[in-house]
Amino acid sequence: MNKVIMIIGAGILQVPAIKIAREMGLLTLVTDYNPTAYGMKFADFPVVMSTRDVDGTVRIAKQFVKQRRIDGVITVGTDASLTVAAVQHALDLPGNRIDVAEATTHKIKMRQRLEDNGIPQPVFFACWTYDDVVSSGKKIGFPFVIKPVDNMGARGVMRVNKPEVIRFAYERAKNASPRGEIITEGFMDGPELSIDALVWDGEIYVRGVADRIIEFPPYFVETGHIMPTELPEAQVKEALSVFKNGVHALGIETGAAKGDIKITSDGAKVGEIASRLSGGFMSAYTYPYSSGVNLIKAALNIAMGELPGDISEKYQRVSVERAIIPGSGIVREIEGVAEALSIKNVKNVFVTCDKGDTVHIPTNNVEKCGNVIAVADTREEALRDANLGIKLVRITLGDEGELNEGLLRKEALGKLGGICSVCRTCDGKECAGWIPGIGSKGAGEGFFRNIQILRNFVIVPDLLKRIDNTNTGSNIFGIPLDLPMLPAPISNIRRNLRGLYSEKEYNRILLQGAKRSGTIGCISQMEYEEEVNDIDYLINPIKDAYGHGIPFFDPYCGENTTLKNIEKAFQAGVKVCGLTLDLKDSPGATLIDEYWLSDIIKKAPVPVIIKGVLTTDNVVKAMDAGAKGIVLSNRGGRILSSLPSGIEVVKDVRSSCGNNLLIIVDGGIRNGEDMFKALSQGADLVMIGRPIFIALAAKEEEGVSFYIDKIKRDFITTMLVSGAKTVKDITPQMTQHSILPLY
Repeated sequence: MNKVIMIIGAGILQVPAIKIAREMGLLTLVTDYNPTAYGMKFADFPVVMSTRDVDGTVRIAKQFVKQRRIDGVITVGTDASLTVAAVQHALDLPGNRIDVAEATTHKIKMRQRLEDNGIPQPVFFACWTYDDVVSSGKKIGFPFVIKPVDNMGARGVMRVNKPEVIRFAYERAKNASPRGEIITEGFMDGPELSIDALVWDGEIYVRGVADRIIEFPPYFVETGHIMPTELPEAQVKEALSVFKNGVHALGIETGAAKGDIKITSDGAKVGEIASRLSGGFMSAYTYPYSSGVNLIKAALNIAMGELPGDISEKYQRVSVERAIIPGSGIVREIEGVAEALSIKNVKNVFVTCDKGDTVHIPTNNVEKCGNVIAVADTREEALRDANLGIKLVRITLGDEGELNEGLLRKEALGKLGGICSVCRTCDGKECAGWIPGIGSKGAGEGFFRNIQILRNFVIVPDLLKRIDNTNTGSNIFGIPLDLPMLPAPISNIRRNLRGLYSEKEYNRILLQGAKRSGTIGCISQMEYEEEVNDIDYLINPIKDAYGHGIPFFDPYCGENTTLKNIEKAFQAGVKVCGLTLDLKDSPGATLIDEYWLSDIIKKAPVPVIIKGVLTTDNVVKAMDAGAKGIVLSNRGGRILSSLPSGIEVVKDVRSSCGNNLLIIVDGGIRNGEDMFKALSQGADLVMIGRPIFIALAAKEEEGVSFYIDKIKRDFITTMLVSGAKTVKDITPQMTQHSILPLY
């Protein structure tokens, strides 16, 4: 009678184990919460059961053995070691003790056991509350890392660089933890190794050491790995020693062990050790390709109490796995898989998204769209062909429906007649002097200046630089953005749009449209006196967007009122808010100074951004008052016609203020090239107002997301031409002044 192996999990990373087991002549009992999981169709006995449901899985196993024996239990690439151990214990099968499984799936227990045995690792603190995280952060110092203790795939993991990021990072980690437990750790800089090993008879047999590629800070997204490592032999030897000592300290005696080991300036330290083989295609693909060893077959044998078999390496080639990350949007087409597979050294192409799926720039390891694996005799060849495979797999993103620029403009013209000219290029010429409205003061010189200054920069191309995936991702105080752009706040919508939308309607549409395109909409408090204490038109749309919005308040309403409004927004879930400085010419208006400003900022429960400053002196005063960010804005030329553009002053402001201030540039930005120019001069983010307002009027949420996605595509092209892989790679040298006249 055929032996039966129970495999916990039926996802893409467990499929090789299911297939290899069947090739070995084993029958497979496979559990997964998803009845349509890919591996279920290969199982002899598929059972719908969550990999996390320990009691339920044990119950299934006990019911099964009433009919026939289960000879072993295993998982690959998922944190189900506790479930595996419980079944092994219940059925008296080979495996590790339950306390060992707990220690290797619960980060606090793992850290405590490693600490008790003197294993090098970062300082750490167990946390339950926000105050716990704040307290531990003070002890660790910045930067530190926050993680859920009981999840995998980098879900909820984030590097915290500044105090104002803590609350967002805390809530993100808390939500990613099934039990609400959090751990904070010291940040470990330096390269990282992934290590796979088999364990039996108390011996550890390392089988695979790879360089991990971690990108998308402040998150920790593994975008690939390279097998074998190219780190110096001495560093690898030290890492293996730390790993093996950690395996012994955790009590792993039978089965497999997976380790992530950091090579820091203070030596090798444990990032994580699990009592299973690795996920991420390493144990099932890249190591077997590199060595000729069927690692999963050996692990299956050990799980059934047998010798692993021949695990000697037959050869040493180079295997590379790289992630497919197309950006953000709705998947419209998936093409080029066959072309990628036709490349000489490409062995596998996995696409994990389908048409109609909404995808985003990843913040963890499960949000990628696919993977390409290449194998060659040299590292250079394998990397080259893996990256070429990524380029050939074309995942076309778009928005719902068949919206295009022509239709958008037609719809906008129909709704904005007499309010906006809906020019093909939104440059303020036809709407000059429309105040109130969305135009600029006087003959429109202030608005023209914003546009022309941007045109006076040109992009410096670097077409010989080799770039695979571009990463347009950014963040605002840790909150992820799929591109470094925010829809700008526009005040007095009801008046400016002559009743087309109420403030509440406009705010709801803007926030939802921005959210679905991976950014955060900014909304503004009205200037009407009767609206000072009633800001439901701000708060309710923010609640509907689950806090995904940035409200800008009018500090001239007074300190107490402003703080009450900020508190209401905080209770609605916002993580950052703004204060808009303006000229107040009413008889009762009191000019706000930096002391009053300081009181508001210091008492606010979230980071505060100041909008409307344009000089280095004012920016420094805003920083001294506690502002964490500023918006360099001349209000679209609506205050004076001769104010400088934000793009004109950003370089000097950045030079004076360093990197400790979030700088946003507003004014005249219309496409991805303009955004690139502003970033090259020192901006962290940009704001765009009028074009998004027009797109919203045309097709509401769909119009907003369509315009943002268009900007994103422009930006990607500009990055590729200039040779910038990430937003952080954009430098002043990538743009230069032209000699065009100002007007």
